[in-house]
Amino acid sequence: MIDISLKLERTNNVWNWLKSQENKLISAGHIGTHIDVYNKSEIPENYIKSRGVIIDCSNYRLDEEICMECIQGKEINNGDFIIFKTNIGEKYPYGSDIYIKNHHQLSLELIDYLINKKVHFIGIDCAGIRRGKEHFEADIKCENNNVYVVENLDLSQVTYYEKEISVYTIWINNPIVTGLATRVLIYFMEE
Repeated sequence: MIDISLKLERTNNVWNWLKSQENKLISAGHIGTHIDVYNKSEIPENYIKSRGVIIDCSNYRLDEEICMECIQGKEINNGDFIIFKTNIGEKYPYGSDIYIKNHHQLSLELIDYLINKKVHFIGIDCAGIRRGKEHFEADIKCENNNVYVVENLDLSQVTYYEKEISVYTIWINNPIVTGLATRVLIYFMEE
């Protein structure tokens, strides 16, 4: 079992950002690994365990969208947790401007496809599945369709892409905040 939740350091510069925020409670929910719930919906408890699919997107540049071709040959089912591994953290540390503002992004077509497949979660090792204003729009569109976006995964220890995995996602529902701190564990099935 591997914990793919981002480990936060006391020296990380996101803490300075948090200090500058007017509503620290709301903002704190968006630090580290978290689920965006801008509509403050309650995630169903049966989402705790999902079949996982890891998509290696490390060959994509920051200036190109991650498109449908990345999932060719992958079986994606209702209730899956789809994990996109970009390796952005290898070049740009968590909290840096590029990590936060210029990260990889999924194409709108790919997001719509995953929504139509009725996956439980779309996870990524970036600050979001889209950038800027489209970040919120994509998260809300997903949430409105009972698909939830998990941001800032630590996939540095994940090297197996073809093995069957189970993903355990743990969060605390909170009707006040828009970001739920989350712990994500993956379990590689034995062959």
